[in-house]
Amino acid sequence: MISIRKFVGYTGAAAGISAAIALAASAQIGLAYAPSSQSSDRSIATQATVSAECAAAVQNIKSAATADASEDASERAVAKTNPDLAGDQTEDSTERANFVSLFGAARTACAPATTSAPLSKTFTPSAQCTSAVQALKAAWAAGRPTTRAQWMQLQTMAQAVRAACGWTEGR
Repeated sequence: MISIRKFVGYTGAAAGISAAIALAASAQIGLAYAPSSQSSDRSIATQATVSAECAAAVQNIKSAATADASEDASERAVAKTNPDLAGDQTEDSTERANFVSLFGAARTACAPATTSAPLSKTFTPSAQCTSAVQALKAAWAAGRPTTRAQWMQLQTMAQAVRAACGWTEGR
């Protein structure tokens, strides 16, 4: 019960502070890599500041974490004087639900708005790619290679698949 509160309270506070720092740092890093025509349109101060909604959402998380920490401290003090007093499990789930909603609101307020649909790339294999893949599959299905020559043949076939299909990344 109390360990859950510690996890939620301390993790929530740490995550809120980390999110604010990450947002501020990402704006500055983005500014460093921005083309000069875009960065001259606005001042550095306006590019690095977060919106009022985002700042309010982060402040709400900080306030909730502080209130939860003080409540936990008072509950620990009561538990020391009266260990028979059982804690309320529903209170923990209510506090967790509150933090989840606060972080959801912060994510909505602080995340940049997406203006376009996500990019989707589809791969259409060429005839050479398809035949190379089929040859590799047939060689693999023939059985586990046991000799060095068989392994080398499979490696050569795999390299042929990479070349025919245009998979050149990673090498």
